[in-house]
Amino acid sequence: MTVAQLLIPQMYSSKSTGEAVGRHPLNFYESPSWFTTELLRHVRLSGVVGEPCVGMGAIASLLSVWPYTKQMWTNDIDPHKSANYQMDATLSESWAKFPDCDWICTNPPYSEFAAPIIKNAYCKAHVGVAAFLLTSFLEPCDDRADFLQQHPPSLVLIMPRFCFRKDKRGTRWATDNVTISCFVWDKRATGQQIIVRPKSAIAGFYKNPEQAISQERAEKIVRAIAKGEL
Repeated sequence: MTVAQLLIPQMYSSKSTGEAVGRHPLNFYESPSWFTTELLRHVRLSGVVGEPCVGMGAIASLLSVWPYTKQMWTNDIDPHKSANYQMDATLSESWAKFPDCDWICTNPPYSEFAAPIIKNAYCKAHVGVAAFLLTSFLEPCDDRADFLQQHPPSLVLIMPRFCFRKDKRGTRWATDNVTISCFVWDKRATGQQIIVRPKSAIAGFYKNPEQAISQERAEKIVRAIAKGEL
């Protein structure tokens, strides 16, 4: 199997220190557990679920304990990540090889790579797509304007900012200029909804990876949501 490199690690320089700090390889930034648990509070994913950008399994590991998940398949372009497939999710020919699924749930790489992944996911999923994207994905840029016009998201969960990485000096945790939202395209929906989620309302919220809750606690939150306790 040939694996193409989707993203090239980029370097930027810090003018104050003169040091060069690289972006994470393949633009990989692990999702906090509360991304997934908060999604599940509002959308009952079910059936066969695909995760085309699985990374270290932050999303997939929680969906696997969600009682409405019948089966899962995973993919990641990085051959060093544990996944069922190692293919480029921006390419339609990759999706032709993925199994059928009811839902796609993922946190794809951003920039120019998000739009083709979302378009492919929408075509693949029988029921819908849930994806964590910069809120600015709503902007009708050339790579997604027609798609958004024809297929506007049925739900947008606007999340508080999370610090995925440290600043250029590597001394403090920093946020992106735009917060993340969970975009849901439910093909059964007949309307659209925007829900704002403050951090005070999110079970298991934490601001950066150093403050992350345990996997066990995150799984307990998933089970509590399934039982209607949260």
